[in-house]
Amino acid sequence: MKIFTSLVLILFAIGTSYAQTKDSTEIKPVKISGFVKGEKSKPIEGANLVIQGTIDGGTTDSTGYFEFETEKTGKRNLIITAIDFSEKKEPIEISAGKDLKINISLMKTVYVTDEIIVTASSFTSGENSKVTLTPLEIMRIPGADADLYRAITTFPGSNQVDEGSRIAVRGGEPSEVLTILDQASLYNPFIFDGDNNTSSYSTVNPWGLKGINFSSGGFPAKFGNVLSAVLDLQTYDIPKTKGMFAILGLANAGLSGVWVNKAGDFGGTFTAGQTFLKPFLLINHSDAEYSPEPTATSLGGTLSYKITKTGFLKFYADYNSDNIGIKSLSPTYDGFFTGKSKNFFTNLALSVAPTSVSLLNLSVSSSLNNRKFGFGNMNGNNDNTYAKVRGDFSLPLTGTIDFGTGAEYEYSRYKSDGTYPMYFYNLALNAPVFSYNADKNTGRFGAYAETRIRATDFLYFIAGVRGDYHTLSQNFNADPRFSAVLKISKHSFIKGATGIYNQYPTLSDYIMSFNNSLKPQQAIQYILGYEYNRDNDFILRIESYYKDYSNLVSQSEYGFLYGSDGKGFARGADVFFKVRLKPKFNGWISYSYTDSKRRQTATSPLQSANYDITHNLSVVGTYNLTDYITFGMTYHVSTGKPYTPISGSIFDSAQSAYIPMMEPFNSGRFPTYTRVDVNAQYIFSFFGKFAVAFLALNNILDNKNLYSYTYNADYSEKIAVRSNNNRIIYFGIGFQL
Repeated sequence: MKIFTSLVLILFAIGTSYAQTKDSTEIKPVKISGFVKGEKSKPIEGANLVIQGTIDGGTTDSTGYFEFETEKTGKRNLIITAIDFSEKKEPIEISAGKDLKINISLMKTVYVTDEIIVTASSFTSGENSKVTLTPLEIMRIPGADADLYRAITTFPGSNQVDEGSRIAVRGGEPSEVLTILDQASLYNPFIFDGDNNTSSYSTVNPWGLKGINFSSGGFPAKFGNVLSAVLDLQTYDIPKTKGMFAILGLANAGLSGVWVNKAGDFGGTFTAGQTFLKPFLLINHSDAEYSPEPTATSLGGTLSYKITKTGFLKFYADYNSDNIGIKSLSPTYDGFFTGKSKNFFTNLALSVAPTSVSLLNLSVSSSLNNRKFGFGNMNGNNDNTYAKVRGDFSLPLTGTIDFGTGAEYEYSRYKSDGTYPMYFYNLALNAPVFSYNADKNTGRFGAYAETRIRATDFLYFIAGVRGDYHTLSQNFNADPRFSAVLKISKHSFIKGATGIYNQYPTLSDYIMSFNNSLKPQQAIQYILGYEYNRDNDFILRIESYYKDYSNLVSQSEYGFLYGSDGKGFARGADVFFKVRLKPKFNGWISYSYTDSKRRQTATSPLQSANYDITHNLSVVGTYNLTDYITFGMTYHVSTGKPYTPISGSIFDSAQSAYIPMMEPFNSGRFPTYTRVDVNAQYIFSFFGKFAVAFLALNNILDNKNLYSYTYNADYSEKIAVRSNNNRIIYFGIGFQL
């Protein structure tokens, strides 16, 4: 089941890079061509050119040459952008019937307040950094389904959760990964999240992002209340073009658009999508039974205004909903698991430069999430509310020292009501239940300060500290952090990082504690690695890590209340090798070794953590057969995740149900997970407009990967529950309007 909503803006953006073709009976368009070069007349490959206020434009090849056609005439501005170069606005005058040749020179960008360095465990992209993950790569990675989070799972250190978009990093829990969008925290960026044997999908559109920074550890003091990983996203300020794009696929339809005024100081975007899965289920012969069939709706957009030469005001809003009923089995109930959710997120961000070298970012955000679920005699209705105010300020103190500081306040509330089985082993509709109703809220104050110091031309380090105060538990923590990069040759670096990371338990955990006594969960991280990076065309990265966990939420051995007695560790190594052969091939191999153990109670031994995936290997490759046809393949294999087996049962005559006898926690393993995905895209002209057709074949070998195990009524027979991600075909078309 695939939701290709995020493809809408992605494919539209590709369309702006290709000339439109017209029937020979129409007015002959003007051809604009030339070269884009940088310092010492060196050609710039991949520079984007677009006529301001239109969708007419092109992209330079390896020689810096560009060529595109337009029917626009008169005085216009040509916008030229390229990674690591300052944006340029070139005035041009287009005359009907007269081709125009123009050569353009770009200057290297000088970054004073946001110098980018090679940081530990980071994969970054955007105008301010070396690109290791781009929106186009995200779209083209087979099996990623144009999903940012799924693309990240092809990089070392991260694993998919139940083959969905939620990820676990370096042996940690999925809740230890935080997504930041323009300073705002995104806690619910998924649809179908937590639904039984159903893959979740991200609601983040990668092509609307100018920066993607994924850090699997060792991140600076700027980020707080998270133990393992940070996905830091920045959206574009103001669109550079305008137009609309539609998409029609086997399971969904979508429409998107971008607009900017003539002055280029006010613009907006929108995207909308709706699923309809009957054709998809019919063609793919799904074994799953649905009632109701899965549906999802998305609607969102941005408004941006350039208030000064250096200041932007940006409003972001996004709404998503989903609904599903899927047939599921358990020892005491055979019926439909139902899930229904709604999420609304908004963010208002202001970015200004108080002086010529300083930068101030302010934001106010909110998130409302409601999720209903039911299975047997278990029914729940959960509401999560978040609101956040944040400010960040950066300033260079000298030519070699930058200073940054910031503060935030975050409010969260959790309301939950419903029924749960009185006895965990009996989900029958007529089995006894207890009703519950919970409502808790808290605030968190956070502040940080850090310095970036270029000690020499070869040594760079970041030192910082942050503090957080939690109003519900009245706990305060201080987290010092340090990272360093030593440049040992033109393309080689040695990197290291260490620091303390704290994350407060969820409000649902505090509900199960005594007098809100849970402590902040803590991880002390140690990272050491080597990287060889030759202009992002050849990358080799080897990195080792160790995480020492303490104060983890633990279960009581004698009651239901939670404590903070959990401990553990995660250790391992990541290897990443990437090759890009312009303009035909792009691919990488990533491998991770992980050993992750945790103690579940105060006296229990260390046992495999839920995401103790010992070996994880991904091989990704895309090949441009022509300028218009692209093929790709991904191979993934990993150790099966741990689970807790059941060895037998005891009959409870009062309940007419069997009580399972559990073996040691996570002492079993699923079989090895393997999967091969392929895809293809074809770009062509459709009634004189840009269009693209796409085809995806996921799990092409139809590997029978498991979702879970269930049992018969007396637990004498273990039943494998196969993942619903069997062999899947998906196809569709996107076209410019």
